[in-house]
Amino acid sequence: MQGRDSSDDRMMQSGTEAAIQALDPVMALMSLIQITGDRTLLHHYWDALDGRQETVVEAFRDINAHDLRKRVDPVIAAEIRDALRVAVKAGKPAVMPHIDMPMFRQMSRLLLGKDLPEMSMAVAFQHGGFTTDTRVRAAKDIPPADFKVIVVGAGMMGINAAVKLQQAGFDYTILEAMDKVGGNWLTNTYPGAAVDTPSRVYSFSFAPNASWTQFYPRGPEFLSYLERVTDKFALRERIRFGTWVEGAEWDEARKIWTVRAVRDGKSETHECNVLIMAVGPNNNPNYPNVKNIDVFKGPVIHSAAWDHSVDLEGKKVVLVGTGCSGVQVATAIADTVDELVVVQRQPEHIIPNPQAHASVDEIERIAMEQIPFVVNWKRLQSLESQMGDMHGMVIKDDDYAAKTGGFGPINDGMRMYAEGYLRSHFPDDPEMVESLTPNFPVFAKRPILDCGFYDTIKKPNVSIVRGELAEADDNAVILSDGTRIECDALLLATGYNLHFGRQFDIRGTDGRTLKDAFDPHPFSYEGMLITGFPNFVFMGAPYSYLVANHAVVSEQQVHYIVELLQWMVDDHLASFDVTPAATRAFVDDVDANLARSAWVQCGSAHGYYRDKGNDGKKKVILAIPRHNSRIWHDLRSPREEDFGVTRREGGQPAGDRKMDMLTI
Repeated sequence: MQGRDSSDDRMMQSGTEAAIQALDPVMALMSLIQITGDRTLLHHYWDALDGRQETVVEAFRDINAHDLRKRVDPVIAAEIRDALRVAVKAGKPAVMPHIDMPMFRQMSRLLLGKDLPEMSMAVAFQHGGFTTDTRVRAAKDIPPADFKVIVVGAGMMGINAAVKLQQAGFDYTILEAMDKVGGNWLTNTYPGAAVDTPSRVYSFSFAPNASWTQFYPRGPEFLSYLERVTDKFALRERIRFGTWVEGAEWDEARKIWTVRAVRDGKSETHECNVLIMAVGPNNNPNYPNVKNIDVFKGPVIHSAAWDHSVDLEGKKVVLVGTGCSGVQVATAIADTVDELVVVQRQPEHIIPNPQAHASVDEIERIAMEQIPFVVNWKRLQSLESQMGDMHGMVIKDDDYAAKTGGFGPINDGMRMYAEGYLRSHFPDDPEMVESLTPNFPVFAKRPILDCGFYDTIKKPNVSIVRGELAEADDNAVILSDGTRIECDALLLATGYNLHFGRQFDIRGTDGRTLKDAFDPHPFSYEGMLITGFPNFVFMGAPYSYLVANHAVVSEQQVHYIVELLQWMVDDHLASFDVTPAATRAFVDDVDANLARSAWVQCGSAHGYYRDKGNDGKKKVILAIPRHNSRIWHDLRSPREEDFGVTRREGGQPAGDRKMDMLTI
């Protein structure tokens, strides 16, 4: 059998050598400690490294701090790197692949240059990928053979649920409407579509990706990641692709859900003990109400349903919307079209993002791929900014506001940061600065990480107008103020309809539909459960967003789901349902705190954060006004007193097994 060419080995070795040489000494020490298992190295090098830590360069940070840090003594740095070089070259299994919490506490302190808050310590340990087992409940039994789980959706949440259900021993099936995994990343294929969360942390902690090519990956690269996770955990045989779920009905007598679906044009039904909806809130394009839009002769394309058959080259294009999708589309097509007119209903806070289009340096990628544990410690560096106290960022600081007239110290700081960034792009154009300056707090709308939008609208073939799309004729669009703009194509970056399950015919206790239950507004308990719908979990339900990225939210929710299902197994439960009192207490507490937030105290800001109910009133239901580290702790275990349950016939809680004394 022919082995690998020696030249390949030499190339790999030279790449690894270069990666070790370029690696920050503190990062190198983290890897060295785990490979060798020599815990004393931490104390040996502490004084030489502390205060000289590398700072991650990314948005929402003082990026100057990276260059202002003290440098490690070159002799010490060389000593650490030489030891790491020897350890990596030896190719032996790591002596300490798993670190305990006391060691993590000290290693993270040296790496980050600060102590993580105690509430965030276990959170960072898990989301950094230093443990893949977060189970709290000590299982007393395995799921019985007739216990079935159905997951609807094979996007990021559904894949996460499948991995952890499989590891916990639950028999599950995923029903997916499309022919591939990926969810929204299959449908959002517009030019410039990219993740606006750093790639290091927009991935599962149990499957970190060392090979990102960009700090903010484009859609195809993220889809490729989800495909690899699906294959790594052998999920495909459990996914029924091309299966469109129409609805589901709870059978109170049998304590099961009957799910109705259509596959290849044929109706089919599935039964399960527990139904998990993992479809997310962003479901289908939101088309604005435009008079005579059908008269317009050119193509009308929504960003969430992009038509790649349309060639925009040389055309005059009107783009409506300047949210996250809108600025990405504008930046991507500006050099292709003949003329681009951007219609902005209201300005947005745009945050500098020096790495928006930056590629991950090959040396850094090699370090994460080939030097053990570097990918985890770099992931922790990117998580660190989310782990501290954020007082005055989203929740209004009343004392501060009374003294300054502002909102909160962090919120005002970010606002000034964004406004300074805007002025730096238009130093001689005060009218443009005024036009692009929001008059509401940061986070009243989703802040945008700049992908080059300000530079785009300064191009000679690009203009931006304030207004709202109202009407169309055969070759133009007309704004609400009467402004008429001739164009060849109309692009709509106008967001999504947030149905929160109301697009499905889901019927719970007494046949009540989810749509009826969500009148006038959707609600949930702990962002997942809805009273009156037993054995039903809606991942990413109301009150679960805006304080963490999708990967983090889904992992925390899936952990809770597995704990909940294991409780059913151990106590032989046939059904669970959250009590009305528990739901009311949760919703009342969340709503009271939301009232003090920038999401509610939003001034003139509009947008998808606010659900318009049948009563005509708008209500913030997307966000949860809690630090994500608190949410992590809240979701460790179900509070059994918040549930009404029924037991399987003849079932009793599993007791402790008797231990008889053995003799010889």
